[in-house]
Amino acid sequence: MTHLKRPYFQSVTWSLPTARAVLAAMKTVATLQDTRPLDDISREMLEATRDWVLKETIPIATLSSISPSDFAQQVQDQRQRQQALQFLILMPYLDTQVDESEVALVNAYAESLQLAPHTLRSLRLVCDLKLRQLLIGYTRRSITTVLPGQGFWQKAAIVLSILHQYLGDAQVAQQYQALESLPDNTLGKELYRYYRDRNFPLPGEEKSFSEALVGHDLIHLLSGIGTDMEGEITVAGLEAGMSNSEFGFELLLEVILDFHMGLRFTTMGVLEAGVNHLKPKALMEAYARGLQMPFDLLDSDWDFQTVLEQPIPKLRQQYRLQPSQYMAS
Repeated sequence: MTHLKRPYFQSVTWSLPTARAVLAAMKTVATLQDTRPLDDISREMLEATRDWVLKETIPIATLSSISPSDFAQQVQDQRQRQQALQFLILMPYLDTQVDESEVALVNAYAESLQLAPHTLRSLRLVCDLKLRQLLIGYTRRSITTVLPGQGFWQKAAIVLSILHQYLGDAQVAQQYQALESLPDNTLGKELYRYYRDRNFPLPGEEKSFSEALVGHDLIHLLSGIGTDMEGEITVAGLEAGMSNSEFGFELLLEVILDFHMGLRFTTMGVLEAGVNHLKPKALMEAYARGLQMPFDLLDSDWDFQTVLEQPIPKLRQQYRLQPSQYMAS
């Protein structure tokens, strides 16, 4: 496991002044520079970020607006800036209506921080409802970031194997069908049950999802987070925390579009979209726990096949992934 990368933001720590600046900036975006009241879900997000990530006790009511230039003056560390900007980009999504004023304000912070992550451009595309353009870019980055292999041809071969599995691959299917014989509470046996209980075809069976998505399902099992809409957003928060790059936030925002804003971004009729399923306490606790993990379980270099015979409690301890009150709710 030594070659597996640690969570990208794991090393970030916050002092009281910088934590206050982050919360003040988040509140400034939520209230559009004090021109509107702080709504409930934004307040909950501020509190959850304070409690789980910044780990301070700053009263939200004491926070004043902070300009983009003043914020950049107070937050100088590059990795801190990157993480803070992702929190700011998240704020306009909370009320399910991304508007031009919010985008302009977040852009002003990004310019002051001298940052331009993909999630910032995505925010603009969501505001303009250019979801097809957003999906094309997101899919391209998913292929280059998530799929194993180096170079175009290796990744193209993997895409072809995914299509082949959807049509049916008896060898792959037999491999997963054999998991039924493993002892109860092993990761492999519970993965088998996970698919059968939901009437999902196992990888390799006809019309199955790719093995590339098995890692996501294993994270559900290891974390104890459910598979309803709230659970999908929460587990995406966990994945954003454990991610070894900023792409983890793209994964999170994709799920928020589907299950909090109801935009049918990637569900495309396969799953129902939903509205108002983001729960800030669950999301930010999951994100914080992802930051504590030893490596990214979605890393293509993680060979989950080697641990399928291991008991889930042992793996939870190894991966620092114990279920908790909010995450499993």
